Amino acid sequence: MTTALVHIPSTVYVRSAWVDRFGHKHPSTKVHREGYTKKVKRSRGKKRRTPKSKRWYSPKVKMGWKKSQSNTARREAAIEAHKGNLLSAARSLQALSNVTTDRETKLLAAKDAKELFALHAESK
Repeated sequence: MTTALVHIPSTVYVRSAWVDRFGHKHPSTKVHREGYTKKVKRSRGKKRRTPKSKRWYSPKVKMGWKKSQSNTARREAAIEAHKGNLLSAARSLQALSNVTTDRETKLLAAKDAKELFALHAESK
């Protein structure tokens, strides 16, 4: 992160009357604040992609799941990749939902995982 110098301008405001924790009453006062410059840490803006060397999540099964597919196509792809094991497919989608930084992928994967968990519970 980089640092930047930010100038805070001087200001005048009226602080209203107040009662402190000991019950003492304080009148309203006019407060004068001097201007000053402070250092602020600045973020780099957009999120960057994590380099391959630092990635820790590596799924064992390649599902072919894409957020652009229809609901049924996504779920069928996950089930087919896991050889019909609904629980395994649901857990894999839940893991995808937990680690992704893309909001749309997170929501769709969680939705699909919930549906597959429900199907698994039904089939028991």
